[in-house]
Amino acid sequence: MGHSSSGGGRGRVTPQKVKSNSSSTVVKHLFSTKDENNGKARLSYKDAKERAIDYIQASGMKCSKDMVKSIRDEKSIDFNAIAPRLNAPTQTEADARETEMAQNKILYSAKLDENMQRSAYFETNKRTVKSNIMLKFVTEAMDIKLRGEADFTTTLEDPIKLLKRIERFTKKSADAEYDFLDFWEANQKFFAMKQGTTENLMHFKERFLRQAEVLQDLYGVAWFQNFAVKKKAYAAIASTNTAAQNKFKDDIFEAALATGFLCNCD
Repeated sequence: MGHSSSGGGRGRVTPQKVKSNSSSTVVKHLFSTKDENNGKARLSYKDAKERAIDYIQASGMKCSKDMVKSIRDEKSIDFNAIAPRLNAPTQTEADARETEMAQNKILYSAKLDENMQRSAYFETNKRTVKSNIMLKFVTEAMDIKLRGEADFTTTLEDPIKLLKRIERFTKKSADAEYDFLDFWEANQKFFAMKQGTTENLMHFKERFLRQAEVLQDLYGVAWFQNFAVKKKAYAAIASTNTAAQNKFKDDIFEAALATGFLCNCD
């Protein structure tokens, strides 16, 4: 298999054959946490969000209250909207007015520095909390679904938006009535998948292969084999050469993936 450079090159690679896994199974639960009986217990979305807040409060990160509020409100704080404003003086006498203005500037400067510092810590804390959620708490099935999202390395860098996406998946997968919707969405997502304009080639390859795994779970391992037997190349194989026929059918999925990947990457 070819590899792109660590700098995010956008050359071409040939995907490896995908192994079937359970990525299309219900992802009803968000977090996994230790349990004395079986080593793993599942938490509801609401409880999981509170665990994330507990982590933030216990982490010692600076300006953690801003992150806690954002997660509870499910909305990031807009520090531009709450930025301080320089108050105009209210005194009418010239000397008093000048003194008041100087005091206002000092107060404004202090509040502005505080706001900028909170904003900077907030951005750092977002990355830390996002990584903590992905590495320590989400289930394997949820991890696969999230990393398959085109905006995983952009929009979902924000842990509040990440939690909202998780909540959407959780509510959706908990209802069996979505089975047919999931089927169509999985197909649409795979065949319409394109490399993002700023997306690293290796990340696109991982998304592409993960979505292929989802479809393989839906259709079964013989997904493309019925297509294979209709190909001219298959017909050209002697009917007595069973081994060659089987190899052709076994390889068709990998060949189809390689073709699709080359068509859809930039």
